[in-house]
Amino acid sequence: MIDRTALQDGTHLPSDYREHQAVDLKKNRMSAIAIQAIFVVIAVVTVIVPLLFRVPLGTGWSPFLTIPVTLVAALVYMALHEATHGVMLQLITKVKPSYRVRFPFLTTGNRAYLTRRSAVLVALAPAVLWGVVLSAVLLVVPVDFRFTAYVVLALNFAGSSGDFVEAFVVTRLPRDALVKDDGDKVRVFLPQAAS
Repeated sequence: MIDRTALQDGTHLPSDYREHQAVDLKKNRMSAIAIQAIFVVIAVVTVIVPLLFRVPLGTGWSPFLTIPVTLVAALVYMALHEATHGVMLQLITKVKPSYRVRFPFLTTGNRAYLTRRSAVLVALAPAVLWGVVLSAVLLVVPVDFRFTAYVVLALNFAGSSGDFVEAFVVTRLPRDALVKDDGDKVRVFLPQAAS
């Protein structure tokens, strides 16, 4: 019998574990609705906050410069977001992650089985890390870059809506669950009852 208190992340599934369910957050109707709703709420809040609190986001740049700079910053951020998932996965599991581009999604996964705690850490790492970094950047960046920094900060939280839903789903699993996120689906494994 496996000691559930010693459950660890790793590449080997305990012998008594079987796949309990697989969730494709992008195709599962309820998950997709939750992701879209969270995205919209965060996007609306990030538009309202500067208006309500008169956050100075003006720039001396023309739109012909502001738009491309902001688009490039957003693309760089998206790559850094996925790289953060990958670095966390590799730090926790010692297993090299895989990255995929499936427009409009970038995904990160690996072949390791994670405890609930580790799966939540991997899911939320980019939102937390880049939320702190981008908030600090917003305070010190020159005025002309402030709009771009704010858009990327908003993208950080709104674009993490799938990560928030994944973390929520994982926290509702039994304590002895193991999770494998291959980038396409989140697979949940539970111990099989002894017969």
